Amino acid sequence: MTPRQDGGDETRDPGLQPERTSLAWRRTLLALLVSDFFIWRSWIASLARHAGRIEGSALGLGIAAAVAAAATTVLAGCVLYRSWALRSTTAAPASLLMTTTTSIIALAGATVIAIMLGR
Repeated sequence: MTPRQDGGDETRDPGLQPERTSLAWRRTLLALLVSDFFIWRSWIASLARHAGRIEGSALGLGIAAAVAAAATTVLAGCVLYRSWALRSTTAAPASLLMTTTTSIIALAGATVIAIMLGR
């Protein structure tokens, strides 16, 4: 931010930073949705290989797909809440950040499991 010439501390565009933050949250959600999509695709391909029976790697991929779907749903809720909260306040609640971090770690774990089992 560039300081004003008259020494004032007023921001030029107070609505710009919340908008950037909101867009960053949406980009993150989009990336996680793509990851979720690939996990689900891997699970469906595994089911097709096993003729619809849920056994072995298909069971593990199904659990990974369920964890990924739950984590993505929680993250979508966090994104919606954070986008709404940016209009009224700039500080994110600690519980929101903890929930988001936990969901991202769960989704990362599901992704690793899907990569390991999806061969």
